[in-house]
Amino acid sequence: MKMAGWTMKAGGAAVGLGALVAASLALTTSTGCEALSASCTQVEGEYEQAVRAEGALGELDPQGAPQIAMALRMDMVNDLANRVLATALTETLNFQGTIPVSGTQGLDFSVQRPSLALELEASSACETCVRMKGAWGGDFGVDIPVIGRQSSALNGDVDWTVPLSVERDANGEVAIYFDSPAAVRLGAPRITGSIAALPSSWARTLEPALMNLVKERLADRVPRVRIAGYAMPDFGVGGLEFTPSLFKLDSRSNALILGIRTNLDAPGSDAAALGSALQLGEGQNVALGVQPGLIVEGVRLAMREGKVARRYTLTGNEAENGPTYATIDTLQVGSAANNAVPLGLNFRLFNHGADWGCFSMDGRAVSALKVEEGRVSLDLEKVEFTGSRIADAANWGAAQFVTRTQGLLSAALNDNVVVGNDLGVSLRSDQVSAGAGMLVLKGQGATTE
Repeated sequence: MKMAGWTMKAGGAAVGLGALVAASLALTTSTGCEALSASCTQVEGEYEQAVRAEGALGELDPQGAPQIAMALRMDMVNDLANRVLATALTETLNFQGTIPVSGTQGLDFSVQRPSLALELEASSACETCVRMKGAWGGDFGVDIPVIGRQSSALNGDVDWTVPLSVERDANGEVAIYFDSPAAVRLGAPRITGSIAALPSSWARTLEPALMNLVKERLADRVPRVRIAGYAMPDFGVGGLEFTPSLFKLDSRSNALILGIRTNLDAPGSDAAALGSALQLGEGQNVALGVQPGLIVEGVRLAMREGKVARRYTLTGNEAENGPTYATIDTLQVGSAANNAVPLGLNFRLFNHGADWGCFSMDGRAVSALKVEEGRVSLDLEKVEFTGSRIADAANWGAAQFVTRTQGLLSAALNDNVVVGNDLGVSLRSDQVSAGAGMLVLKGQGATTE
C-alpha cells in the first residue's frame, strides 16, 4: 500500500563531555563494584529478574485474540476483486459445446468475447459471504438445422452468493480469497440471459438450456481467486509464526474485518471491541490496527536473539562489552487529540561492571504518532529518566531498542501492508486513534496500476 508518506524521525543531540562529568560526579566517590558489592549484586539480580520476566514464543493459537487487524469497506474489496474476478469469469464463459435439444442430437454453439460488470455486497447467508451481482454478455453463435449458423448478442444477469475465505498464502501474506469452490454448498449461481436476435421459437428453446450450461460451468470451473493480502511486518527474528484468527463482515460499516494472531506472548483485542475500533467513517474505506504489546514483544525477542543490542555505553551507544544493560517494559498509548496519539516506551537500564559503580534507572522515550494532510509521521520528542544520574539523556533516543520499536510500529501501519492481486494500493490517511487496545490508522484507499 503506497501511503501519501510515512516519516519517522528522532530528536536529540549526542551527550556531551559535561554530561559525562556530571554523571561521574553523581556516582559518589566509589571506586568500583567491589566497594558497592551488595548494590552491584542487587542490580545484577534485578536485571536478571527483568530478563526472566520477558515473554517467549509460544504455541500459535488460530482462535486467539487478534494482535494485528485490517478493515476494508466493500467498495475497496470491489476495486481489488473486480479485475481478477472478471478475468477468471470471462475465461470460464468463453467456451463452446453442445446444447441438448429434444428431437436433435444437440446443437453446436459458442460463446465468445464475454463481458462482465460485477459488484460485491455483504450477504446474510454466512458470516463471510458476499453476493456477486452484475450484468454479463457476449456473442452467441449456434448451428440450427436447416437454417444454418445463427448469431445473437447475449445479455443477462448473474447473482451468486460466495463465501470469502482467508489463509496464509505462498508469499507469507494473510490473503483473502473468493472461494467459489465452497459456494456450491450454498447453492448454484442464478443466471439469466437473452439471445433475442435468434428466431423467437429457437430463442425460447435455447435460452433456458444455455443458462443451465452457464450455471453449471460457473459452479464447476471458476477457480478460487486471491483478492488481497496483508503483508506482515518483518520482525527480523526466527521462529515467528502468524495466522488469521478473525474474519467477518461487519454489517454496520459494510466492511470486511481481518484479524491476525502471532505466537508472540502479547495481548490481543476482543472481536466485539475491535469492530468498534476499526469502524470506518465517511470517506474512509481502509483501517489498520496493531497492538503496541506485539511491538514490544517483537523487540524483546530481537534483543534476546542478539538482533538488537542489549548492552550500551552510559551514553546510549551500543557496545558489545558496555556496562549498561537495557530491558523494555511497555509501549503506553495516550489519548488521541488533534489527529495525534502520544506514545511512551518505558524501559529500564541496569549499570553494573563499570569501574565507578552500579545502579539502575527507569527511562521513557516519548513519541507522537500523527496524521497531517494525508501524511503519517512517528516523531520521537524526548527521552526522560526518573531519578536519573545522567544529566543529559538526549542521546538515548538513537538507542537500537528505541529505533527498532519505532521501525516495527511503522512497518505494521506502513505503505506495504495491503497488497492487491497484481494491483498497487494507495492510501491517504486522515485519522489516527486508539481503541480496543490497538493503535488504529484510517483513510481512503484506492487501487492503482
